[in-house]
Amino acid sequence: MAKDYSKQMVPYVELPKFEEYKEWFKDYAVLTREDGILQVAIHTGGHKAYWSGGMHRAMGQLSRVISMDHENEIVIWTSATEDWIQDQDPNGWDRYADERFDHQYFDDMNLIKNMVFDLDVPTIGAMPGPGFHWDAPLLCDITIVSEDTYFDVPHLSSGMVSGDGMGLLLQEFIGLKHANYLILTGGQIDAKTAYDWGMVSEIAPKDKVLERAWECARIIKSAPYHARMIASSLCKRPLQRSLMNDLRVNTISEAYSTQISLNYGNYGGVDNDQVDERFSGIWWRWRCSKDSDEELLAPRTYAGKIHDRVTAVEWFKEKHPEEYAILAADLDGDHDYK
Repeated sequence: MAKDYSKQMVPYVELPKFEEYKEWFKDYAVLTREDGILQVAIHTGGHKAYWSGGMHRAMGQLSRVISMDHENEIVIWTSATEDWIQDQDPNGWDRYADERFDHQYFDDMNLIKNMVFDLDVPTIGAMPGPGFHWDAPLLCDITIVSEDTYFDVPHLSSGMVSGDGMGLLLQEFIGLKHANYLILTGGQIDAKTAYDWGMVSEIAPKDKVLERAWECARIIKSAPYHARMIASSLCKRPLQRSLMNDLRVNTISEAYSTQISLNYGNYGGVDNDQVDERFSGIWWRWRCSKDSDEELLAPRTYAGKIHDRVTAVEWFKEKHPEEYAILAADLDGDHDYK
């Protein structure tokens, strides 16, 4: 028999329900829930996920909103397509200049810290394939990746500081020397190396990553509610300490570095010190392909490093001529990132 709470002076605040907030984020993620297990599958307007200012902001907003719904007992963070994020929306940062501080300070930090400090439930990251900005699935308590997944922190190769949390996470997960090498040279590691170095929990066949994530979620769900929640909070504590110590100074360092490039007038295309988002999508597609393995998985060379931007453009023209023809207009267009 339901209890009568009508005698309290005022009712509890009613927060948005699942059916409401899943509509808020429908352009950025497909939310499904079964038996208390929430699956977050990122995408962009029903297509594969494109990195953009909107996605950058929505990731932090989404983790905060779903944390306020106690019917979300376990969260699986994945992609709606067969790979992680590999593309940039070339027009997706056009309001960035007007909101640069909000994006590079609040949004950068919220994307990282909300996954660890707000989501007080067991979390599982499921990366079905390679991609950049892998922070969300790696911030989860458990991370399952496909056999063809790569990891890197390519910021310095694009002329900027990796202060958005990815460099810091590498230092936490794989150790200082391994991380510093990748941060400073722009090299990559494959899934097997990431597993051996303690960065991921499990490697699964490409078409089984999400299945394994759900299997792990059901295992966790079989434990008592209070016990699994408290256990998850203990799992998060080492990472929370690291973020408390260093996330803010990392975030400010990236913003400061970008501002210097802007002040010097050396921010934009392939030939500038720091490339902008119009070019980054091409470059990252190349970095996520098997064609870059020889250069990025092996010890990096000076010759390879200084030519990798041009190599990426030439590769994209050859492999994706129709996409390049469309994107070329955006690459040559008038975008105000400054």
